[in-house]
Amino acid sequence: MGERGRRSAAALAVRADEAQAVVHPDAPYDLTDEQAEVWRGTLASLPPDWVEAGAHPVLVAFCRVTVELRRIGQLVERASAEADGFTLKDYLDLVKTQGSQAQVLKTLATALRLTPQTRLRAEKAGRLAGRGMGRRPWE
Repeated sequence: MGERGRRSAAALAVRADEAQAVVHPDAPYDLTDEQAEVWRGTLASLPPDWVEAGAHPVLVAFCRVTVELRRIGQLVERASAEADGFTLKDYLDLVKTQGSQAQVLKTLATALRLTPQTRLRAEKAGRLAGRGMGRRPWE
């Protein structure tokens, strides 16, 4: 239940201070522009207090690996389009590197609790899975 009556100026000031205190941190200056864009996009999709200061190095690594994985993907696409520029060994090395970088990205995303499976508890996931089924075949 809420409080009755008008709120005092002091109560409103505290509320305004709390709203200003919860802001996403800006990207570190050692990130490139593309990496900083990943930083901002990732934090914009999360509540302001989701990533604590102690996890910022993990988020920096996540941003760097994301950009590296994009670049490797572009090289793989170029290698598959141009048969004369790459050998099969070069192509397979790129695909292998892409797979290992994707695994690193998945590990970092899990550590930061960015994936849906790391945000849900098992009990809640079971309830959500049962909700979307509709009519069961035996009904």
